[in-house]
Formats: sequence, C-alpha cells, structure tokens
Amino acid sequence: MPGPDAPQAGSGFVDPPEPPVYQDRWESIWSAGLPAGVRWDQSQAAPALQELLRRGAVDVRGKRVLVPGCGRGYDIPEFAAAGAAEVVGLELAPTAVARAREYLTQGQWPGDQGSRMRVEEGDFMAWADPAGPFDVGFDYTFGCAMHPTMRHDWATHWARSLAPGGVLVALVFPVNPAADPNAGPPFPVTPELYKELLQPQGFEVTFSEPVDPSVSLGPRKGREHMMLLRRK
Repeated sequence: MPGPDAPQAGSGFVDPPEPPVYQDRWESIWSAGLPAGVRWDQSQAAPALQELLRRGAVDVRGKRVLVPGCGRGYDIPEFAAAGAAEVVGLELAPTAVARAREYLTQGQWPGDQGSRMRVEEGDFMAWADPAGPFDVGFDYTFGCAMHPTMRHDWATHWARSLAPGGVLVALVFPVNPAADPNAGPPFPVTPELYKELLQPQGFEVTFSEPVDPSVSLGPRKGREHMMLLRRK
C-alpha cells in the first residue's frame, strides 16, 4: 500500500494476505523469525501508555488487566508495575506466545511483579479466562489488525471480556481518515470508528484526545489517539 501507511520497519504490519484463513498470517510471520523493532514490534512499551499510567489517568491497582495481541509483551510489565493484581497477555500465534513468555521470564522485575504477569494462547473472539471478566483492557495495534468484517465481533468480545464498570484503554492507531479503509493491515482507524463500534456494546467514552507527538515513536507520531471507554 503506497504512501505513509505502507509497511515499514517499526510501523507496518504485514503484506496482503496469502493464507486462506486470515488469522494464519500472524503465526506465519512470527515463525519466520520476526526481529525486535520490525513491523509492528517497537522494541518497547508504548510511551503513551506509560504516560497515561504515570499520571494516574487509569487506576489499575489491585485490578485484573487483559492485553490481547500483546506481541512480545512489552506493555504487560507497565500495568504490573502500576500495581495491577494480574496482567494477562493474549496471543493467537503460538510463536508469539513463546516470545512473550521469554521476554517476561528473562526480565528483572522487582518484588512479586513477575508472578502477576502471564501470557496465554488463544483467539480473542472465542477465548475467555476461567477467572472471569477483567477490570481493564488495553487495545493497541490490535483493533487495527482486524479485517473490517471482523470489527463487530471485536467490539462484542471486548464487552464480554470486561466486567461492568471496567475500562478499555484504546490507543487508536493508525489514525488516517483519508486512507483506503479496506487497505491493510494495519487498517486505518479513527476515534469515531471505535466509538461507533463500542457504544452499542455498552461502552461510554470518558476520555478522548490525540497523543502528543512527544510520547509517540517514530512514524507513529501524529497518528495515535488515546481513548478511555467505560463499560456500563
């Protein structure tokens, strides 16, 4: 896809699908050896998330957090460090699960932080944690990976995954209203689209603001928007 949305190291996702099943692409890419810092992998946690937690815009202390499409798991320790009781990363691709578990296992985490983080393998559209719905969810480079035909199911399962009163932290990316909406992944998205999809599922927007370029990485600057949505 030409222009600023073309796949590139550190910001792009994948080329047009080859496998007959849409979800197969992810394991294909991971198992081929996805290096850190390439495509969607940024080699670090999202700065916008770090800033959000630093200023206490979302209180995760003592709460359970779900991070689907967690990749190597960079964002998981951020929630644990902020006091979450449990942080669960979810990945569809078995190789991604292995990479995320390696990252968490090899990290030098203070206190009991390591015991409060885990990664599970599963399809977000069908997976449910035995312990029940979560208090907080984090969606970043995940909603935009969904084919447009999958978006209703994506929104429906977010409603099922969060308990009443739960908060969805949606770091909307890539925001580009002028791009072809069917060209991706990553498929261009907007805050308005997330609102349109999630409000009918019982979510209300409590915060919505473009991410300051100073807390975005490289080519993602100016293309991120932070939203907080509370499940009624």
